[in-house]
Amino acid sequence: MRIESLETPCLGNRSYVVIDGPTAVVVDPPRDIDRIEDVLRVNDAKVGLVLETHRHADYLSGGLELARRHRADYVVPPGEPQPMFRYAPATEGTTFGAGAIGVRVMATPGHTPHHVAYVIESADRPVAVCTGGSLLHGSVGRTDLYGADRTWPLARDQWRSVRRLVEELPTEVMLLPTHGFGSLCSAAPASDTSSATLGEERQVNPALLAAQDPYVRGLVGGYGPVPRHYSRLAMLNALGPAPIDLSPPPLLEPLELAERQSDGHWLIDLRDRRSFAQAHLRGSVNVEATGPLAAYLPWILPAGAGVVLLGSADAVTATARQLAQVGIDRPIGVAVGSPQQWSGGYAGRITSYAVSDFAGFVAAAETGGAGALDVRSGPEWVAGHVAGALHLALPRLAELLDPSRGPAGTVSRSGETWVYCGGGFRAAIAASLLDAAGLPVTLIDAAYDAAVAAGLTVTEGLPVPTAGNAGFVQGGAIR
Repeated sequence: MRIESLETPCLGNRSYVVIDGPTAVVVDPPRDIDRIEDVLRVNDAKVGLVLETHRHADYLSGGLELARRHRADYVVPPGEPQPMFRYAPATEGTTFGAGAIGVRVMATPGHTPHHVAYVIESADRPVAVCTGGSLLHGSVGRTDLYGADRTWPLARDQWRSVRRLVEELPTEVMLLPTHGFGSLCSAAPASDTSSATLGEERQVNPALLAAQDPYVRGLVGGYGPVPRHYSRLAMLNALGPAPIDLSPPPLLEPLELAERQSDGHWLIDLRDRRSFAQAHLRGSVNVEATGPLAAYLPWILPAGAGVVLLGSADAVTATARQLAQVGIDRPIGVAVGSPQQWSGGYAGRITSYAVSDFAGFVAAAETGGAGALDVRSGPEWVAGHVAGALHLALPRLAELLDPSRGPAGTVSRSGETWVYCGGGFRAAIAASLLDAAGLPVTLIDAAYDAAVAAGLTVTEGLPVPTAGNAGFVQGGAIR
């Protein structure tokens, strides 16, 4: 038996292909199943089972299409939101088999009420457990996706579920989670380890070391906002996502770019933050192709707005694939080249803003003409922030400064805004939004740790914001 993992770094997820001879079992497949097919082709294997641990909220699954192509059983746990397609129910104690590969279902509620884990067996011996969003490397899955009234009960379920896994399965069983490698479905930053046994995990995971009550209090208190697109993706996974469309989007000329922009669509510039700041199309938004684009762009994109991708040929192709994973199917257009080419030679369409660091901010603040804007999440802000800074998390800022509405008429502040985040990716998006709104801005291209080292930060111990923490089953969203 061989177990191949397929990483989707832009979402912090992994999928697994378990192969024994000519038969394969696929767990939590991504939407772009051509990657799965490549693994199968190399190993001369055919899918016998497709398994889903839960209704994913951070990406669209390719499981239904993969199962149909291979005429394989599609094993899915029942529960809200209810699957609207034909499937084999994954319920506690149910067993499945494909060739020499055995699969046993363990109910592990917590990340979702219907969550299950799959014990992979060879010759009736457990060799691995696919834990989805339950037990992760060094963490667990968040439990607030179903609303505030269910967050605490699910957190207690999560604590019990992960302990059940390590108590009922042998210590040498390999732990294979789907989330946790940068995923926003993780309750806390997880380890990026490629492999670990349950025995090894038991020595380091806080959920397996702490008593239930103190652990649950700390777990729930550390949640950031639920990305607003999670409600839509969970429902689409319940309905059954359409097959992915990776056909090339149309190439747009400068006049067409302007027309799409005036129609309310976002021009997404995929270049690095410094190149963007030096020269870019007015009103465009800088979302770096090398960052967690698929995690943040669907969160901040207004309903009904399409995207036009600007950048290198490789960047727009890779980004189109990433966006299809999160339900932004096929960009309405792309443009390859430079801002000068995209502007059609009209210099008035190109603009720029400054880039600096925290030392530069200190110098500017001393003159009284600069104010800091922190666009990190609420829990990050409470843990520490630059003294005197204004806090406005990136998704909320995007709502206020939607570039499809043109320059802001009601949002303003005196002086220049110096914007920062944890590492620069979110700040680059925020700086481009402020610039598109016609507000003077400087991007602080430095990690927050640099501000800490410079002695600029304070911790005020403010309560973590929780207002609006509605779950996807109720159709709510964090703003």
